Amino acid sequence: MLALAAGAQQKLDLQQALPLDGPVLVQPSGLAWDGKNLLLVSSFHDDAIFKIELQADKAVFKELVKIHRPKDGTGRMSWRGLAADGKGNTYLASDADCRIMKVESGGDGEWEGPGLLEAGSEKGLFSGKNSGIEGIAIAGKRKFVVAASREPRGLLQVDLSGPKPVVNALLADKSKLPLPAGRRKPDFSDLAEDNGKLWALSANADAICQLKWNGQEYTEGDYWTFGHVSNDPKYGYAGLKMGLARGLAMDGQSIYVVLDNKGVGRQGDPADKRPLLLVFKRPHST
Repeated sequence: MLALAAGAQQKLDLQQALPLDGPVLVQPSGLAWDGKNLLLVSSFHDDAIFKIELQADKAVFKELVKIHRPKDGTGRMSWRGLAADGKGNTYLASDADCRIMKVESGGDGEWEGPGLLEAGSEKGLFSGKNSGIEGIAIAGKRKFVVAASREPRGLLQVDLSGPKPVVNALLADKSKLPLPAGRRKPDFSDLAEDNGKLWALSANADAICQLKWNGQEYTEGDYWTFGHVSNDPKYGYAGLKMGLARGLAMDGQSIYVVLDNKGVGRQGDPADKRPLLLVFKRPHST
């Protein structure tokens, strides 16, 4: 479970707000930093991992890896998060199949470990509407943490390092992170690992929170907020009031958050339906 012990709050300083510009209109569902590149997956595009290049006025993305999926599985993958090991491999979380897929640098994909639906359902996860997987992080050699989004939200520890796979599902449906008016439920919308630390993105809280594992439960540590940016009409989208943050990544200098605008035009320019990539200055203390 998740203990209620939120740490110190810090507002993130915006460096850039960049429209995602590329050959297709994506629906962002996960970010990752692979040590060299900022990577993106889209829940609309089952067969591609994209690379993002930051420019002065936009973030240009193009296909980096074409995924060759295994034959078993559903027709759609509905990717909801990715992680990179820095060795050319990426690990994608499929909401449709409730499984992890390993994708090698050449694009060959294979399922990694068992399905997560059974273990999660035993703890009450994946039971509500739109309450599937939302994020994955690497937690060691052949170890992962996968997030269940909401109602209830939770975390699944996946250990594939031994002779038998182990999946440990934990409820994490309580939080001390403040929610803006009209948003009642805590959520997870992505996960990221950085230097041994696990961070969770919460779209409803407009926040990024460190999750600390003490051997029995996760506790909420320090957290960064960005609602002063994502809820600013300058960057908002017409008619969308819920949290839009869907992807989280970080490197030594910056924090990256991508907004999923669901194809809706921006308030200031309704004809512009491109999602936004927010680039924040990384706090020195982390």
